[in-house]
Amino acid sequence: MKAIFIIRDNPEPPVNGYKKRNYYLLEYLKAKGVEVIPFILETQKSLWCKVVQFILSFFLPIPFSVKIRTKADSGLKELCLKETPDLIICDGIHRSLNIPFKAKGIKILYEHNIESEIAGRYARLEKNIFKKAFAYLEYFKFNLLQKKMWAKFDLCIACSDLDKLVMEAVTGKNKVITVNNGVDLEYFTPQATQVEPDSLVYTGQIGWHPNEDALLYFTKKIMPLIKKQVPDLKLWIVGDDPSAKIKALAQKDSQITITGFVNDVRAYVAKAAVFIVPLRIGSGTRIKILEALSMKKAVISTSVGCEGLELKNNEHLLIRDNPQEFAQGVIDLLRDENLRLRLGENGRRLVEEKYNWRTVFKSIDKIINSGDTKLNPRV
Repeated sequence: MKAIFIIRDNPEPPVNGYKKRNYYLLEYLKAKGVEVIPFILETQKSLWCKVVQFILSFFLPIPFSVKIRTKADSGLKELCLKETPDLIICDGIHRSLNIPFKAKGIKILYEHNIESEIAGRYARLEKNIFKKAFAYLEYFKFNLLQKKMWAKFDLCIACSDLDKLVMEAVTGKNKVITVNNGVDLEYFTPQATQVEPDSLVYTGQIGWHPNEDALLYFTKKIMPLIKKQVPDLKLWIVGDDPSAKIKALAQKDSQITITGFVNDVRAYVAKAAVFIVPLRIGSGTRIKILEALSMKKAVISTSVGCEGLELKNNEHLLIRDNPQEFAQGVIDLLRDENLRLRLGENGRRLVEEKYNWRTVFKSIDKIINSGDTKLNPRV
């Protein structure tokens, strides 16, 4: 079997959640004997192109973030005609308008998120009236595009059962399957590292707006409440491309450390007492939580931060949604080592059972083996 996989960039090395999901899918397909031809379709990077597309987006039904990833002549059609693949896998709705639907092969949309959810949550939280209006415009456009494209593909893959329900409402129950996000259990293992007292860590692609919003929300609304009882609190922000707003946090508060990109986040996760996920914007599921749990770390998250994962509050992690409750949850974890150990043990056990990268892709086996999307591919 041969597959063409349309992606944004090379998933190697798998240094963030987006790349990891693609990297492990490619590894799984190759292990199953599928010949995979990656086709990289980059975002338009020219500032001039982005400005033009931004202006045009007010008059077009296509979301701006999709338009800058759509190319009229990308060479994809010619590649599909030349290679005649059995599968054409589109990595996310942003690249869906590039797909030559008349070409042979099963067309699969591999979604990482529900983009309308991200845009809608951003719009509801944004204070700037112009940014809010634009976000709502993107939200409505994504809703329209999702309904059109989800129905057009032969099969859609969601990263959680929660996302699957949203997609099934549009496509019907036979066109969507779940492929959970996962974790490399051999790489993200518990470390024999001395935990630093009163320390917190947040990891991710910090330049992505949902991560930036989470950290600004935490440092403004939650961290001061914790410091009233934990004056020596330390926060490590670990990840690529921190914005000027994030960098300013460390300039104002010496107890906050901004690392920027690091090759290996495990050292910071291992020495932190608590792993925080104060997300307010997002969709899909957070690989960072699975990695922290795989290392037996105590995690505290908002409901948005851990949605889509089969995690139970007070059993695998703490789920706290308002600033006061989140702050108290952090304090409880910092003060109670037994609670941290219990959550870490339960979390590691759960990811071993449900979220191993080696097993989460089994739901696509029937497609690989038969090439028939009419089969129910869930295992």
